[in-house]
Amino acid sequence: MTTLYHVKKASALHYLPASEYHPADTFFHFSFANYYDPDNMNFGVLRVINDDNVKPHHGFNRHPHKDMEIVSYIIDGKLTHWDSATRKEDVLERGHVQTVTAGKGVWHSELNNDDDWCRFLQIWIIPPAQGLEVRYSNHKFTAGDRLNTLLHIVGSINNGNAPLLLNQDVNMYASELVNDHNVTFELKAGRQAYINNVEGSLTVNEIDTLNERDSLEIRGPATLTLRATTEHSHFIVIEMPESGV
Repeated sequence: MTTLYHVKKASALHYLPASEYHPADTFFHFSFANYYDPDNMNFGVLRVINDDNVKPHHGFNRHPHKDMEIVSYIIDGKLTHWDSATRKEDVLERGHVQTVTAGKGVWHSELNNDDDWCRFLQIWIIPPAQGLEVRYSNHKFTAGDRLNTLLHIVGSINNGNAPLLLNQDVNMYASELVNDHNVTFELKAGRQAYINNVEGSLTVNEIDTLNERDSLEIRGPATLTLRATTEHSHFIVIEMPESGV
């Protein structure tokens, strides 16, 4: 069985700069909002990755979602979350992760109330069914949790062994590698993965180099060795069932 690779360079991402109408410098990995590309709608159940760098004292005010599972991964700064399910505010910082099962419908806001910019990944996962119960969770991982290892941050509620769980059959991992360290990831047959390098540079199997905001789409089976090629590399892996797209 042949392993299929596709590198998506940062230069190929659609870019929308911050303005009075849009609160963030945003790089769109897939077709979203004002960016429409019928050939770049999703990768399996991965529907959206928006790399948002939110202006100080701006953000995404209260707005509704339904029938989607949403993961936020904080890269820099502080993000203040509110949702109608918990009716509570919480502040997330670097490496912290939150999950929202929008299901039947939920309102939420994601605001940068700080004096510095806040960069985070907004990740949308297509759920296995509509009308699911609304659920919000977060986990405040430390830098040491993901240092020179592949940290399992999000898993499936059906075989949950991660701190945060979704209804969809997905697994997400985060890692920060320093000083030429590497980690190995086994991608099984019938599975696929999206690897996004958010900081630094990374090699995959000493072949493909991913620089900041570069990504790799790969279908298994494959044994992947991911190595930092700069003093520091910070990346996420999103693993899911294989699909035709």
